[in-house]
Amino acid sequence: MKTGKRGIAIITAAALAIMWQLPSWRTQAAEAVPGIPAEAVPGIPSGAENTTGMLLGAVAAGAMQAEGTELKVYVAVQALSGPAGIDHVNIQFKNTANDRTVTKILRDKDFANGVYAGWMTMSIYEPAGFFVLDKVILQDNNGGYLKYCRAEDRKENDKYQTLPVTAGFQIMNGVAAADETPPVLGAVVVTPARAARESEITVTAAVADDFSGVDTVAVRFENENGKAVTVNLEKTGDLYSAVIKKSQTKEAGTYRLKRVSVSDNMGNSKIYNGGDGPFASDCLFVIQ
Repeated sequence: MKTGKRGIAIITAAALAIMWQLPSWRTQAAEAVPGIPAEAVPGIPSGAENTTGMLLGAVAAGAMQAEGTELKVYVAVQALSGPAGIDHVNIQFKNTANDRTVTKILRDKDFANGVYAGWMTMSIYEPAGFFVLDKVILQDNNGGYLKYCRAEDRKENDKYQTLPVTAGFQIMNGVAAADETPPVLGAVVVTPARAARESEITVTAAVADDFSGVDTVAVRFENENGKAVTVNLEKTGDLYSAVIKKSQTKEAGTYRLKRVSVSDNMGNSKIYNGGDGPFASDCLFVIQ
C-alpha cells in the first residue's frame, strides 16, 4: 500500500493538530534564548542549561502502514531553531517491555510548515508492543546539541534534559519475540563445473531461515590469480540461484568458492568462508 502526497498532507495536518493542542509551545518558543538558565524556560528541568537556543516543542506519531517487509510509522517533530539553525533531529522510540528501539533522523528535506516529519521504518517482524518516545536530540549547524530523554532515564551531569512531551505507537502483529538468528546455509552447487571462456555458470544454494525469511545471499569465487567473481542469488522455488554472466568468465582459471554471506529480514547475518561449514573447498568451476 502506498501513500500519495494528499495522504501525507493529511497525516502531517493531523500531527500538527495534536501538536498545537499543547498550549505551552508558543510560550516556550518565545522564551528560548541562548544562555538563559533552564529554570527560566518552561519545560526544561531546573539545573540544566540551554546554550544553543534550540527548543523541542512537540512530537507526534501518526499513521502506520506495511509495505513489503517494512513497517512504517509517520512521525513529526516541532522544534525551535537557535541562531545557528537546526542541522538534524534524531528521534527514538523504545519498547520498554524488551528495550528494543527504533530511530529516525529528520533533516532539511523533511522540514515543511514548521515541522520535521517523515516515515520511520522497521521490520514487519518487529515484536509486538507499545513504543514510547524515548529520546530526542537536536543538533545545530555549529555542532551544538540539545538532548532530551525520559525523566526516569536522566542521570546527574549527563547533559540530557527531561522530555517536555510524550508520544507513542503500538504494534499489533502477533510477533512475540525478536528474530535474532541468521539464515543457515545448506550447500552450494555450480553447473557446469567446467566450461569455455565467456560461458554462463549457474550457482545454486540451499538457504533457510527460521522466522523472518532470507533477505540476501551473496556468493564469491576467486581463481588462482585473485580474479574475483561475485553474484547475488535470488529465490527460485525452494532454492536460491543466479547466473554468472559471460562477461565475468573471460579469464581462464579454477574459481573456488571463497565466501557466502547471508542475511534475513531482521538484519541478522552470517558469513561462511570457503572450506568452512556445509561446503568444502572443492566447490569450484573451471574456465578453460
